[in-house]
Amino acid sequence: MKLIKVEAQGFKSFADRVVLNFDGGVVGIIGPNGSGKSNINDAIKWVLGEQSSKALRGDKMEDVIFAGSKTMRELNKAEVILTFDNSDKAVSIPHDIFTISRVLHRGKGGNEYYINGEIARYRDIKEIAMESGISKSSLAIISQGTISDIAEASPEQRRAIIEEAAGTSKYKARKIEALRKLESTEEALSKIRLIINEIEKRLSTLSKQAEKAKTFIEKTDALKSIEVGLIVEDLTFYNNQILELNKSLENAKVAKQELETERELLIASFKQNSESKIELEVVADKMQSELSSVEKELHTLEIRQTKINQRRQDIIDGLIEASPKEQAENLQKEISQIEAKINQYRSYEENTQQKVVNVSEKAKEVELELIKTTNEKHKVFSFLEAAKARLKVLEEYKNNRSNLFKGTKVILEHASLFKGLKGAVIDLIKTDKEFSAAIETTLANALQHVVVDNSETAVKAVNFLKQNKAGWATFIPLNSIQPREIRHDHLMALKTQKGFVAMAHELVETTKEFEKLKLYLLGNVIVAKTIEDANSLSKLIQLKYMVVTLDGDVIRPGGIMTGGSKDEKQNSLLKIDQDIEQIKAKIPTLNEQKQALDIKEQKILQEKNMLISSIGELNDTVKETRNKRVILMDRSDELKVKFASISSSNFEIAQIDELAKQIVDLEVKKNELETNLKITKSRINVLTLEMQPSLEKKTQVENDIYHLNNQISKNETNLEKANYLISQNQKRLTEHYQMTLENAQESYKLEADIDEARKIVEELKKEIKALGNVNLDSIKEFEEQEERYNNLKENEEELSNAKNIILEAIAEMDKIIVNKIQETVDIVNREFKNVFMSMFGGGNARVQYSDPENILETGIEIFAQPPGKTIKNLKLFSGGEKAIIAISLLFAIIKAKPIPLCILDEVEAALDEANVIRYAEFLQSLKDKTQFIVITHRHGTMTKVDHLFGATMQKRGVTSFFSVEISKAKELLKNQIN
Repeated sequence: MKLIKVEAQGFKSFADRVVLNFDGGVVGIIGPNGSGKSNINDAIKWVLGEQSSKALRGDKMEDVIFAGSKTMRELNKAEVILTFDNSDKAVSIPHDIFTISRVLHRGKGGNEYYINGEIARYRDIKEIAMESGISKSSLAIISQGTISDIAEASPEQRRAIIEEAAGTSKYKARKIEALRKLESTEEALSKIRLIINEIEKRLSTLSKQAEKAKTFIEKTDALKSIEVGLIVEDLTFYNNQILELNKSLENAKVAKQELETERELLIASFKQNSESKIELEVVADKMQSELSSVEKELHTLEIRQTKINQRRQDIIDGLIEASPKEQAENLQKEISQIEAKINQYRSYEENTQQKVVNVSEKAKEVELELIKTTNEKHKVFSFLEAAKARLKVLEEYKNNRSNLFKGTKVILEHASLFKGLKGAVIDLIKTDKEFSAAIETTLANALQHVVVDNSETAVKAVNFLKQNKAGWATFIPLNSIQPREIRHDHLMALKTQKGFVAMAHELVETTKEFEKLKLYLLGNVIVAKTIEDANSLSKLIQLKYMVVTLDGDVIRPGGIMTGGSKDEKQNSLLKIDQDIEQIKAKIPTLNEQKQALDIKEQKILQEKNMLISSIGELNDTVKETRNKRVILMDRSDELKVKFASISSSNFEIAQIDELAKQIVDLEVKKNELETNLKITKSRINVLTLEMQPSLEKKTQVENDIYHLNNQISKNETNLEKANYLISQNQKRLTEHYQMTLENAQESYKLEADIDEARKIVEELKKEIKALGNVNLDSIKEFEEQEERYNNLKENEEELSNAKNIILEAIAEMDKIIVNKIQETVDIVNREFKNVFMSMFGGGNARVQYSDPENILETGIEIFAQPPGKTIKNLKLFSGGEKAIIAISLLFAIIKAKPIPLCILDEVEAALDEANVIRYAEFLQSLKDKTQFIVITHRHGTMTKVDHLFGATMQKRGVTSFFSVEISKAKELLKNQIN
């Protein structure tokens, strides 16, 4: 904010209209003593609300009106107008340029205040001045006397400067007002207690006379009240118990159904795997037994073969030497060719067997994938069935409207009777799950308000509820409500904040018909991310609107805060619809997943069958190759026999070759058995691993079903018991008291603990019998006095509560004042040191509390240490040093807590020229944030300002102003002095 113009006429020496235009920065006002230049200071101070004529250098307020001179007669009106640039919105006035003015008429008394030419109150002017920081009591107007006051003031007096900078004035004013209220409250409390004491003495006498009669009536009424109240409580308890038991029973049955479905799937899967495992284990045992027999037989043959191989070689060698050479060579050649072919078949057979192993491994992987897919399918199926069961429960819960108030529920059930009924608020709005907590917390019971077209429909519905004793409901007539909103500047400010989410109505969907309803309910509610964000936003908008977080914490207008953790199990009105929509959206996805898994399972089964078929084909190839190899081995043996028959050892060689053939056959059989046994054991291991989690899950599910069965049985037993007890109590209420349950509920409510109430009934019967004959005439006067006494006690309590509230408010204001003082002292100390060093060319300075233990009332001491000197208290310095230290402190305060405008009236008068220049240069360093108007006659100051105005009295006693060039200022001043 910036002062851009001062207009004055009739104020002090401004007989003619004076207009000074300011461009900001540092403006100097010069002129000889007595020229009226300081009257600009008084004029600004006067408009800002100064009420003391002495502060304006007069005896009475009319002294500010021009009193006349030798050349001009007196004027009857003083008027000063200040024009401000408010483009930075420092003041909450919706104009970039605004004026404030004050007018005083001679002889009429009273002042007139204006804002933008319109009549205003002194309070309005004061609030603008305080809001902008340029009130009459602030540091905005500083004179040479102010500097002296700072230098010579006591620590307690000096504290006022820090308080002004800290902005605690309004809190001190509130505290003073609170103390006045506290005093009047305590006085009223004392008077009322005197009256109470007098009545208590009278009541003591009356109570002895009326006690017996009153006791009889009280005990008789109490007996009936408690007896009927007990029946009402019992019936209410059992009815609520039945509702809870039915709900619990339904939930347990749904859960049991889900678990039984899951158990059946687990049993089927486990049974299938168990049967497969048993079959494989039987096959493996057979293979292992057969393998052991083959290995044993093979071992025996190999030992025998070793012994006779040497003999065979000896025989063959002998035959070759003994036979004709050509015959032996031909036989040997054919045998070699056949054995080469045998080796070729053996190699092919081994490769094919390896392929069998590889394909078997692949089949095992496919088997695992099949098991995994089947389990996934069962899991998705379980989820699908659970979702359907949950959807059924939620839709029944919603359709039954179990969570609505009785009156709202009855109206909605009879909607056809009311033509203009639109529905409950909960049925007319929607929001995302992310925002449901915020919206539901904001609307609370308003979610159950019934929306109607007009007030006539609402009246009709209210009468319907009364006639049928069907409870209460709240109605919102659409033709009566108006949208709510927040100020545009507040909304713009909120949108710049990080924690701001949106306005609440922006997060809710509804049809066009109910847009006004949405704005009525939520138009001025702000949604923040966290409680910290909400606190920050609430302060930003001056605690004027409700702020709610995404978690449902609330800060209401005025700063009242509600929050914490909530019961997540509680059925949320908005969340029920969201859950239903979410489950409905989820079921098609689960169906698609199940279908996809069915297809995948079929594909894997096909792949598995293909692999099994491939294994069979490969095994057939192995057998075919083996048969060919055996045929060749037979041929080889024939040739060897033929070769051996040439000699006398033919029989012996044939026997040896037969043994070799047996060994080969056994080795082939052993390899087959080992391969198949390995595959079978691998499949057994896979099944074992797969069965263990299923077995554990099955055990857990069966345990859960067992507990649910117990719960269901217990609930059914309790349900039967509750129904029986309801029947007995209703019978008793009808036969003994001739009352319906509805009448009993309206008239009799039990206040005591139930067990205690039953004891009280028996005691009351004995006490009533013991009273005997009773005289009731003494009751009336006692009741009248007691009523008066109770009213006075209530007044006493109200006054006592008011006193406590005032004390709490005072304590809170004390806390705020202390915090602001501490914060300001810390900032000022930091700036004071820097300013002091700049003004003195070095050294150090600080302010400190005279009583650090009592920040609320402590004075402020100033300590300084100019270059080359010791640190000491301000009072110990010379006059010039005191002045420059005080000026340094003022500059530090302005730098720490900038104000838009500061008027300095000859504050540098006591400084030498060097310090005047430092003073003026420092003004230039502060002008970016503060506009300075400097009244001076020092050359050093004149040369450093941005613009000069000269004050003169061309007419005797009448001040006028003119603009002055900086270079001519000093010469002009000398001429005017001379």
